[in-house]
Amino acid sequence: MLKVSNETKVGVLTALGITLLVLGFNVLKGRSFFSTSKTIYAVYPQVNGLQPANSVQVNGLVVGNVAELDVMDKNAGQILVTLRINKKIDIPRNSVARITGDLLGTKAVQIDFGNASDYLKSGDTVYAAVDGSFTDALKEQLSPLVKKLEATLTTVDTVLLTVNSIFDTTTKGNLRDAIGHLNHTMNNFSHATSSLNGMLDPNKGNIQGTFNNLEALTANLKNNNDKITGILSNAEKATGALANGKLDQTLAELQQTIAHMNSLVGKLNSTDGTLGLMMNDKKVYNNLQYSLNSLNKLLEDLRVNPKRYVHFSLFGKKDKVKPIPSDTATAQ
Repeated sequence: MLKVSNETKVGVLTALGITLLVLGFNVLKGRSFFSTSKTIYAVYPQVNGLQPANSVQVNGLVVGNVAELDVMDKNAGQILVTLRINKKIDIPRNSVARITGDLLGTKAVQIDFGNASDYLKSGDTVYAAVDGSFTDALKEQLSPLVKKLEATLTTVDTVLLTVNSIFDTTTKGNLRDAIGHLNHTMNNFSHATSSLNGMLDPNKGNIQGTFNNLEALTANLKNNNDKITGILSNAEKATGALANGKLDQTLAELQQTIAHMNSLVGKLNSTDGTLGLMMNDKKVYNNLQYSLNSLNKLLEDLRVNPKRYVHFSLFGKKDKVKPIPSDTATAQ
């Protein structure tokens, strides 16, 4: 049996280890020794932190990786990026390889397909473009806001200084009192809101009770709809009877009666008739009064001295004439 020396074993293991190390390093760099790949190039003025082994994507699908980055001039004005495409895809010649990044800062090369019918071959150069980073976009958006905020803070500072200079101790005290009154007003407003909420309570609020009463009233009206209809019908019949009756004739007769009454009152106010003379002529009234007084005296004398007017005596003796009471009262 052939004996292998220890030095040979160490040499073989060392060579095997170096081989595995090289293969692993290339695998980590994105190189594959067991798949067919296509190499294309892109030239960028800047790479925004792009590193070897970053992915190359088409429509979000990883189709390869970044193999190398080389500086083409001493000023690093142009950087050559080697892209290794592992998928069997056709890339139109007018496609654009764009460096993009996500929110976590991971960079990738996104290939946007063009519409050309001619396709890139291994060793060709693709058009290159660089998207602005998320930080750059954020800075671009925030820069105007920062300037506006600085101007606003300056204005607020000026206003505060002005207010500080205007408000003396008395004014500040009045302002504190006003704020205290405002707090009291807000408390009252809160109580009023609570009261309003109580009124609007669907279970025991006053407004809900009012609506319940209104609902009961409408329900009662609905239940008595026939009675209301009968009342309206009776009212319609009554108004129809009044309309069909001789209301105009009655009003005309009443107007005629009022005219006769006015004529009678006019005659009473005039001195043409006897009643008018008695009411308006004082002499007639006095004569009538005098006649009534005389008649009253005659009747009184007839009552007191009846024998003066009816004389009857068997012996021819005359009774003594008595004075009437009214004459006695006059004499006294």
